[in-house]
Amino acid sequence: MVATLRILTATALIVTALPVSVLAGSFPEPGAQSAVVSRDADQPQGQNGGAETPGPMDVFDDIEQGWISRNVDLILRHFGAQKVAISIDGTGPSGGSFSKSQSYYLLKDLFRFTVTKKFEFVQFRKSSEDGSQSFAIAERQYQRRDDGRLIKDKVYVSLHLERDGDRERWVVDEIKSIR
Repeated sequence: MVATLRILTATALIVTALPVSVLAGSFPEPGAQSAVVSRDADQPQGQNGGAETPGPMDVFDDIEQGWISRNVDLILRHFGAQKVAISIDGTGPSGGSFSKSQSYYLLKDLFRFTVTKKFEFVQFRKSSEDGSQSFAIAERQYQRRDDGRLIKDKVYVSLHLERDGDRERWVVDEIKSIR
């Protein structure tokens, strides 16, 4: 009995020490480009990791959680001073560049007229050599409230590193859905 308990304890300690990617079985593809970023990549961490500047993965996590919970403020906190290009199926306008306040109403309407069944980022990439741009693609399933249709698409979100003197932060450039 004591030996079994020791084995279980040792196994639990080993499993908790493994990176999340190993436990999930998400190993990089052979020959994959180094620009692919995983959720547990070494980079500056913000509210999730305790450091000052949230990294792009923190921003993508907030957007994912905000989308799932219909929390527009969690998404908008990562908008900068510049307008953001938004083109999302399920919203009124067919697309354009919107200020933070305009985006608030656009996303509120999106969440009012659709029911998100799934929103999960499945691919992450750094899209510039200097590491100042990043993007992710989420798989989304939503149901339209008007006719009840279930629709699947992908949502592309791009970020850039906004610098203001010594301060820098990741902000959203674009959000668009792709079928």
